[in-house]
Amino acid sequence: MTEAAYLDWNGATPLCDPARQAMIAAMDVTGNPSSVHSGGRRAKALIDGAREEVAALVDCQPGEVIFTSGATEATNWVLRDPRWSLVFLSAVEHEAVLMAAERAGADKANLSVAGNGLVEAGPMRSFLEARAVAGTLVCVQAANSETGVVQNLRAAVDAAARVDGRVFTDACQSVGRRDDAGSTFSFAESGVHYAAITGEKFGGPAGVGALIVKEGCELKPFLVGGGQELRHRSGTENLLGIVGMGAAARNARENPQHKWVRRLSLYLRSMIETIAEDAVEIGHDATRLLNTTCVAVPGWKASTQMMQLDLKGVSVSAGSACSSGKVSESKVLRAMGHDRALASSAIRISIGPATTEDDIARFVDVWGAFYRDRVEKARAAHDIDTDILKGTRHG
Repeated sequence: MTEAAYLDWNGATPLCDPARQAMIAAMDVTGNPSSVHSGGRRAKALIDGAREEVAALVDCQPGEVIFTSGATEATNWVLRDPRWSLVFLSAVEHEAVLMAAERAGADKANLSVAGNGLVEAGPMRSFLEARAVAGTLVCVQAANSETGVVQNLRAAVDAAARVDGRVFTDACQSVGRRDDAGSTFSFAESGVHYAAITGEKFGGPAGVGALIVKEGCELKPFLVGGGQELRHRSGTENLLGIVGMGAAARNARENPQHKWVRRLSLYLRSMIETIAEDAVEIGHDATRLLNTTCVAVPGWKASTQMMQLDLKGVSVSAGSACSSGKVSESKVLRAMGHDRALASSAIRISIGPATTEDDIARFVDVWGAFYRDRVEKARAAHDIDTDILKGTRHG
């Protein structure tokens, strides 16, 4: 069995070898991609190649890919555009979307979700038709980072079209991954106008991402200056990061390993169910990402579980990894209607192509041991209380 088990792929994926090798090779390239000399042209060619690889992975045109410092920048770029008068937000959006919306000048309206975490098409359509105004933006994530629940983006697009609105999706967790139905994110098929993605979720380096912008839906530049990135986003390009992201995109497309991830996830979910009858598997009644399992044992704090597991060399998460390192009750689970006890007890196990059987076995053994110990202590405490009560009665 391995010494450590990394099961937090939704937080960040390990850098894949093709990305590492591409970045090492790019270190020998000297030249600003905007320069016309040979070094500059070589750098630009590498960026153009990476743009084509990312476009192939997300199913869009290369000209629709604008590289950014990550998904947070891309999200802020869209939501803080001055054209929006009203922004609709699903109740389970990532903190980056919610915070960007707070900084925007537009009015906000919340789209509720059902108990399975899905934004329901009928109520969404009625709500939009009742509230929408000129300059409406609808934000619905592609898949939730905590639960893995996959949203129906086409329904959001159809609803927005009825009020001449546009749709933005946080597609970070979906790109390069499959869901329970075998589907993966396609920008073209989804019909959305804007999508934020980040390289670190599919084997690329951190600190680089992209905003995918549907042709004809261009935004006002968020950063101005030299006019890089097809004159949409100024600033000298992050050559190494972009090259790494491009190589990771190609690797994710050519070596998906979805069958392997499915096999491990199904085994993991079955073992959790076997170990803990009181465990609640969040999102089991909706389509989820194959790699994501969110489970809660009411009353067993997520923070306690994470510390216990970490001491035994198992890395999992609770909620989003972008919440300043804090572990508290999940806003996502609360929005789904779960009570505080359950929302503060959920952990997320997320895996990827490099996850091994030993990694899963280590989690099952360690988590199972802690769970059984917890049950035994609770039973012992109950027996003591019962004996005390009996003694009081007989006395």
